[in-house]
Amino acid sequence: MDIATIQDNELLEEIGRRFEEKASSIEEMEFLTKKLLDLNEKSKNAQEVKSQFLSLVKNEFNNPISSLLNISSMLSTTNDIKKINTLGNLLKIELLTIDFSLKNIFAASEIEAGEIANDYSKIEIEEVFNEVVAYFDNLIHEKNLTVTLHNNCEKELISDSQKIYLILLNLISNACEYSYKDQEVTVTLECGEKSFKLIVVDSGEGIKEEHCKEIYNRFIHFETGLTRETAGLGLGLSVAKGMCEALGGIIDNEQKNNSTIFIVNIPYVDESELNLSTAFGSNEFMFDNDSDEMVEF
Repeated sequence: MDIATIQDNELLEEIGRRFEEKASSIEEMEFLTKKLLDLNEKSKNAQEVKSQFLSLVKNEFNNPISSLLNISSMLSTTNDIKKINTLGNLLKIELLTIDFSLKNIFAASEIEAGEIANDYSKIEIEEVFNEVVAYFDNLIHEKNLTVTLHNNCEKELISDSQKIYLILLNLISNACEYSYKDQEVTVTLECGEKSFKLIVVDSGEGIKEEHCKEIYNRFIHFETGLTRETAGLGLGLSVAKGMCEALGGIIDNEQKNNSTIFIVNIPYVDESELNLSTAFGSNEFMFDNDSDEMVEF
């Protein structure tokens, strides 16, 4: 462009166009800078979460594994039946501690990776409940808790047995850990028109209102130490929430009459679109059409 031959208005237009280009470039640079800062913050948070997770795993597994080694050593050097029974019970407790942590680590990993496809089946809720209660038998007896199920649903329950099991496993564990001694933990199943509800109630420390939403975040603890003896990984409620959301449901909590109430609401599925098997407890079974033999998965 020859500046000697252009008109004033053309010059002004050219200056305006270049200012717009400059402003656009600055805007783009600001946007990219913000994105980089956001990514840097996420990377920093991810590193902090990773460090926190590794620290928690170390603390959570170090004591049980040391105990297992000591118990196995003592078992190998005694013929006393009474002592063997006592050590066997301790062995079971430590193994369940590790198993529970691993269940949640694997579930959290699947949630993070988006690998939580649903496997629907007909479920006997009593079987799932009994399996969970048996899992925490030692803790229940130690605190002299009463854990009961109220099945107010006459409909056949169709859902993913493993996810329902993990939801109840974590909610009942949470209820037992935070309940005061000699109290009752209740689980209620209710069926509505479009969904079913699992309601878990305990009498313990409760949850402060400002923490009611945060408790579903990973690695979060808000206990005062009055009822819970072990720290845990802080994955339980985040896993319960993830399993619930995978089934299209929601989870919420409230405080009422000195009780903590967790409410899981899960929508029904269209049975006509499913090839259903039958689940007893958290285990799924299918029948072989040729042999009528039941196979566990």
